Amino acid sequence: MNPDIVKFVEACTRWGHYDNYGISKQCNKEFKNIRKIHETLKQENRLDELLELLGHENPYVRLYAATYTLPIATQRAEQTLENLTGIIKSNVGFVARMTLQEWRNGHMKL
Repeated sequence: MNPDIVKFVEACTRWGHYDNYGISKQCNKEFKNIRKIHETLKQENRLDELLELLGHENPYVRLYAATYTLPIATQRAEQTLENLTGIIKSNVGFVARMTLQEWRNGHMKL
């Protein structure tokens, strides 16, 4: 796996952990890391590398991979987000639902 993708997975996993425990300062730090990696992949036309993560075991990895692949693989990304909306034991379902809503309403610029 590409080092950027490994870092993406690690940051998403940490973000999910901190989110579950309500540690917002660390969530914000990891979100910045996730966004930075996303921007690098986007600038280098490598967003397609995130597609392999749509089936990742960690729902937070799937959440961010789906979010950032919406512009390039809309149907697959939306389906992944739809599947995540059923998770109620953590915030991932809520975030997935809100992401879909904002995407479909044209409010997201990725």
